[in-house]
Amino acid sequence: MGAGRRCALLLLLWGAARAAAPPLCNVSLEQEPWQRWLPALRHFDPAFLRAALARVIELCTSIVAQDSKGNIYHGRNLDYAFGDILRKITIDVQFMQNGQVAYKGTTFMGYVGLWTGQSPHKFTISGDERAKGRWWENAIAAFLSRNIPVSWLIRDTLSKAADFQAAVLKLAATPIIADVYYIVAGTSPKEGVVITRNRRGPADIWPLEPTAGAWFRVETNYDHWTTPPPFDNRRAAAIKALNATGWENINFETLFQVLSVRPVLNNYTIYTTVMSAAAPDKYMTQIRTLE
Repeated sequence: MGAGRRCALLLLLWGAARAAAPPLCNVSLEQEPWQRWLPALRHFDPAFLRAALARVIELCTSIVAQDSKGNIYHGRNLDYAFGDILRKITIDVQFMQNGQVAYKGTTFMGYVGLWTGQSPHKFTISGDERAKGRWWENAIAAFLSRNIPVSWLIRDTLSKAADFQAAVLKLAATPIIADVYYIVAGTSPKEGVVITRNRRGPADIWPLEPTAGAWFRVETNYDHWTTPPPFDNRRAAAIKALNATGWENINFETLFQVLSVRPVLNNYTIYTTVMSAAAPDKYMTQIRTLE
């Protein structure tokens, strides 16, 4: 299929949507934790923030892909039902140390964890919900076993892991309070993986295998070895769009287009992020609203 036909197919699949960049805030890691967020908090109404942060995160789509030259790209849609509120408090945050960006992420004002983030020239991470377990099991893991919250582990890994391999090990092995999917991308060929997590450790490690034709991995909210329910075909739509694009054409722009294909992009999508740790300045988040 020629490039023109691929582009035409993606445009047919791509739903009309509006996109806008979120505010960018700097957070100094050299300040005390209670002081770090004060400059950013002044831009938001406290009562509105309290109401917004009573919500939780549910649905997501994450993609890691390698192009034909060995470049690694990582993209994600974060979906949730309360988009009218969460879109208003979505921010990009640069965590600063010694005058440099130690790591970067996209989050909600007042929410200290991260579901999307980048350690420059090292790796990128996104997290997707894995619907397993009951609320009381999560509570036991959190309060009795002292397991770490899933979004806090992303931030801790961005802060401390030295490279892609160290990030994968930390995300796979650290006890957490709930099941989740961690999607990780590095800077070298083949450095892309989906980690399916139980609370105590990995249930599955699903890496890129570009030499075998598996140049991308798509993770939504279902184990990749199972069939998604018929009412949620985001996985199939993403795979179709990636195959139409081809690994010789995957880049920041075409990955954003894949994440804009319906129902990958849907009424619940809060934001889309595309990133590559090898090119950290190209990290881009867009707040999404379907027209």
